[in-house]
Amino acid sequence: MKRMSWGILILAVACGKGGGGGEKFGAPQDQTQAGIIASCTSKVQAASVAEKFGGSYRILNEKKGLIEFYDIPNDTLQAELPKAKLKANQVYENLIENGFSASAALGNFPYVGGVTPQYRDSTMTSYFPYLTQIDAYNLPAGVRGAGVTIAVVDSGVHYNHPHLSPNIRTNSRDGHGSSANGRDEDGNGYSDDYAGWDFYNHDAYPVDDNGHGTHVAGLAAGTLSGVAQQAKILPVKVLGSRGNGDLGTITAGILYAIENGADVVNLSLGGSGASEMGSALDELVGHIRLANDRNIVIVAAAGNGGSDGVGDCNDDQPIWPASIESPNLMAVGSVDGSNQLTRYSNFGGRSVHVAAPGGDNVGLLSTVPGNCTTSCNSTHAAYGRMSGTSMATPVVSGLVALVKGVNRGLAAAEVIELIMENGTSVPEFDGLIRSRQVVNAGKALEAAR
Repeated sequence: MKRMSWGILILAVACGKGGGGGEKFGAPQDQTQAGIIASCTSKVQAASVAEKFGGSYRILNEKKGLIEFYDIPNDTLQAELPKAKLKANQVYENLIENGFSASAALGNFPYVGGVTPQYRDSTMTSYFPYLTQIDAYNLPAGVRGAGVTIAVVDSGVHYNHPHLSPNIRTNSRDGHGSSANGRDEDGNGYSDDYAGWDFYNHDAYPVDDNGHGTHVAGLAAGTLSGVAQQAKILPVKVLGSRGNGDLGTITAGILYAIENGADVVNLSLGGSGASEMGSALDELVGHIRLANDRNIVIVAAAGNGGSDGVGDCNDDQPIWPASIESPNLMAVGSVDGSNQLTRYSNFGGRSVHVAAPGGDNVGLLSTVPGNCTTSCNSTHAAYGRMSGTSMATPVVSGLVALVKGVNRGLAAAEVIELIMENGTSVPEFDGLIRSRQVVNAGKALEAAR
């Protein structure tokens, strides 16, 4: 992920549920299609208001009463929904520069189940040098992140990739594919969400039509390329094939991850967006703290500089969501193979917690979407290279999963503190990286026991 600009609105208020009609599906494609987001509004209210004033609505999170209205003026909504907080949705392009957009033609396909896992061996070290760099290649027996779920909130995941499919977190209470019945069996607000959810297109197939999310998932928890080879991956699609997205959809995706079993939320997204966020910042902080109450660690990319591609100081120019101050959020900068900050990586002696390998000219090797969509085996294992703080972030998410796997009793803040205090010290990071360290799995795991 290279230069980005976006913001997030979080309006997490416990509200009632209801049923109704006049519903729209799918995220806005550009700003002309965006509406107004209202919190604490039931589906019954939404249907009634839409019918009364000739508009329409989109359910972002029914349980939280988060709904986007279209073609209804702000003052009308405020009069009809006096208890709701209102915020105009914003649509952003180019949230992701890296990607393999040829996968956009694949369309929807069901998750068919995991194949027999293929794990890396001693002959593969040259392919994944970042694992050796952080002492995560040869881990003790049983230390693979099993039982921990990493939500990849991104462009989706190519979940039938043979080196990802064994680790996809599934929801056995809902159907999928030929077993889908259109009913919300588990009552979480999403029908047939067996293998995550696509908030961009509003369906149960969070297929990656860009490539970025699949690459991120492989770095965190791929069976070959992943730091945590047995951690579960929860696919949450919030971005389109062009890397475009909007506040409401991203918000809904993060809420879903928090409410549906994530132990770690990976946000390889970010940008300045400060002038656009305004009063929404308070809601965002509150939402991140909701995750903190549930001991969920948020790992966010520090960002990749401005228009010149040269890293900037987040202490002076905050990057959201990485710059949110919350005890359960960790911002990640990028280093090259020599543990030096990459040219593009943002930094901040107060605001960027740790650094991790993110690739420089060559990039990190990880999973990408291939042509196989259903019965995929090892011959369909597609790989590619990307670089950015987007890539350093899932390396740290994988490490968080390893630490949580060996000590489930640690609070989110304790996990972050442990990782920050048990890395590879780089004196040159003084004033640039808060911990002055590159993460180190061996040291962190030893301290976690």
